[in-house]
Amino acid sequence: MTLSTPLIIGAGPVGMAAATFLSQDGIVPRIVDKRAERSKFSKALAINPRTLELLEESGITDQLLGLGRKIHGTTFHRNDKIIAEIDFNDLEHRFPFMLALSQATTERVLSEHLARKGIEIERQLELVESPALIQGKANLVHSETQSHLQIDAPWILAADGAHSVARKSVHVPFAGDTYERAWVLDDIPLASDFAPDRAHIKLLDDGFLFLLPIYTGEEKPGEPTVWRVMGNYPEPLAQLTESNLIGESLWNSSFHIAHRVVESMSVGQVYFAGDAAHLHSPVGARGMNLGIEDAWVFAELAKRDELKLYDQQRWPVDNAVVQRIRTITDFAKGESWMRRTIRNVMLPRVMRWKSIRENMLKTLTGLDHPLPLMQKKAASESAAADEKPRKRRRD
Repeated sequence: MTLSTPLIIGAGPVGMAAATFLSQDGIVPRIVDKRAERSKFSKALAINPRTLELLEESGITDQLLGLGRKIHGTTFHRNDKIIAEIDFNDLEHRFPFMLALSQATTERVLSEHLARKGIEIERQLELVESPALIQGKANLVHSETQSHLQIDAPWILAADGAHSVARKSVHVPFAGDTYERAWVLDDIPLASDFAPDRAHIKLLDDGFLFLLPIYTGEEKPGEPTVWRVMGNYPEPLAQLTESNLIGESLWNSSFHIAHRVVESMSVGQVYFAGDAAHLHSPVGARGMNLGIEDAWVFAELAKRDELKLYDQQRWPVDNAVVQRIRTITDFAKGESWMRRTIRNVMLPRVMRWKSIRENMLKTLTGLDHPLPLMQKKAASESAAADEKPRKRRRD
């Protein structure tokens, strides 16, 4: 058995963000991932204002801003007409926009940052059934050599995704439900009248389409814009009557939407973050962003030696977000006659109400709840700055 530093399982954006935040406070974790390399697919597409704020201290935000494109709002369409809009410029925040950027690029930026910090991601190491994981004892297997490694860590952050082996090893329930109808997505170049600096939701008779431009930071002038086209239709591209397809689909996938929240964000020496802790539909682009917020809170509590407060700090927030996204998704997908009628008739009207627009705006940009630890940290840093000895002024 090898005595080890703290362990992060999963080197997706949540795991790498956690390692970044921890290293800023002098805590250098060990981070392992079962994948041989980073994902090449554009899973999450947008970075919200809260995430940009959290990553700012590390310098990563400036890099991301140099690669992505600002999304200034969301436009709702029905019968080829614009029926409602939400403008992110109305946000009272120093980042009043969403940043469109492929998750693959975000992962690259995070991994390069960790490499500069001297933190190596140990790949092809997969967590397997670990009866003593609750005590910080993890059993790992190298996928190529089949060699076994047992790690004894003071704590383990499980950021190993929706099918988390860590969560299953400690038998924590993951309550919730899954939609019966499959959703389909396509990433494809389009010639379209849709504004490329906005997200678009097209309300259809038996569902909806969601469209968002995909940026990797490697676009060349004159290239057609690649769009993520997603909806609760078997063939979402067939519903794009106002757009022309250019070339072949770069990636397509079919999946089932689930809304789930782990029963507890921590058990023993194991803590959960990201998809290992909560799942919801991609409407609102909250998945990766909410997980990175988990990671920041976890790192702050680790620095303060207050990890016992992690579940108390995160479960109410994550659960509330999942329930809000579920409500919005049920409203948008319109799979029953009654919900569809309410959606089509009421949306243009209620979006005129300031309170409704503000609530929707905050939900879509990740600012629908306070982050007390951030406020506490800012106050502490301000007080420390005020206490620094000042040079005596010479008259």
